[in-house]
Amino acid sequence: MCRSTAKGGRRCASSHPAVRAARRASARLAQSVAGADAGHPARAAYEQTQVWAARTREAAEAGDDEKAKLYAEQAKQSAAATRGLMTGAPPPSASPPVDPRLAFALGPRPDDPPAGDGWGVPQSPEYPEHVRAAAAFAQASGVGGNATFLPRQDGGQTVAWSDDRFAGAATVYPGSDGEPPYARVVVTRLDQDGYQALADSPWPYRVEHGHVVYDRVPADHAEQIVTAARTGQAGRPWERHGFSSAGYRDELDDQRADALVPESAAWAASLNAAQQHWTATYTGHKYRQINAHLYTGRDLDQPAEGMSVPMREVSGNINSAIRAAGVAETPHHTYRGFTPPLEARKANRVAEWARANFPAGTDYQDKSFMSSSHCPNVAANPYFARTEWDDGDEYGEADHAVVFELVSRKGAAVAQLSNYGNDERERLHESGSKWVSVGVQENVRIDGRDCVVIRLVDRDELRRF
Repeated sequence: MCRSTAKGGRRCASSHPAVRAARRASARLAQSVAGADAGHPARAAYEQTQVWAARTREAAEAGDDEKAKLYAEQAKQSAAATRGLMTGAPPPSASPPVDPRLAFALGPRPDDPPAGDGWGVPQSPEYPEHVRAAAAFAQASGVGGNATFLPRQDGGQTVAWSDDRFAGAATVYPGSDGEPPYARVVVTRLDQDGYQALADSPWPYRVEHGHVVYDRVPADHAEQIVTAARTGQAGRPWERHGFSSAGYRDELDDQRADALVPESAAWAASLNAAQQHWTATYTGHKYRQINAHLYTGRDLDQPAEGMSVPMREVSGNINSAIRAAGVAETPHHTYRGFTPPLEARKANRVAEWARANFPAGTDYQDKSFMSSSHCPNVAANPYFARTEWDDGDEYGEADHAVVFELVSRKGAAVAQLSNYGNDERERLHESGSKWVSVGVQENVRIDGRDCVVIRLVDRDELRRF
């Protein structure tokens, strides 16, 4: 081994056994990976092989033979994973997979790494949520501990799996600002039952060079996709949130409707005068102007049309009032009528519009305040869920209305401050609330009307890892 010392006290590492082993593992793959399509999971595995090779050299130059040996082993494991992903075969059994915590510890270091011991292996459960999600995907795939975990330079965590009937990979990325992680899933091999299950599931996908690709889905949904492929059973993401699959929705009974009144009274009594005033103003006669100002992104320091107080003050008081209702132990199940665009109603293609714009896994955010009703009949009223249309001298009516079905633990029952009392069984949600679609249900009867129901869950209701 070369023992000459370079500048800075670092030694020459070119002939170090670990460096040679890591370099061989990386070099042998270059040509085969060069022909892989962009986005192929083997590319991520090969990138990690190169990373391990570079780290092996750094450790050897620093005189840390233990790290050099460990990093070289990771280079060989990543190389084995790359070959497996290129050929569709599982990695050799002689190359055990990397534990996800170890993969994270050896991967790209965050600005504020989790606390650990020794040379940096984090203690469970301190490693990040997206890494825990990758471990959950491995379990969902059915191969469990035989999956291969590969940290990415862009901060993502790739997990790859392969057996005789099901092979694929997923890369999970951390969410921003406390939001759930999301993932890209690629299925490279699957039997007929598995493909049929994916076709019957509500998540949209594309086929690229024979691979089934889901470009971006919440990690919660990605796990369900992997499970559907493994089990051959179509995914039903709405079921874990309590949505019905029945072809109808029943009117809210009087007992549950009446329970909203004392809840609202207690909430209103907890508010200050400004919160009460602006919430009552909104639920009374100014909701259109306030929502239009917010929805179109106008300056919050300017008042809404017909008002004199800046929108920042108005919306701030209403939002703080809604937050004062707290977070319920049991999710609220509410409904909201929605009028689709003119072109969808005019062409009588409301269901197609809903499927295209709200497939499972799609994010939805309303910049304005969002009213909903505990009673589906209120939401399906033609005043809220319009089907008629007019376009110049033409007019007509679509054969389906659109109703949002919502699940959230947040929102305020506003009967105590509303001009309409409890007639609308209303619950008001903050402006800018974020939702995720768990699927569209067609041909649902609500109060005698045929409806397309778009199922939305509060983003905070998604499973966390």
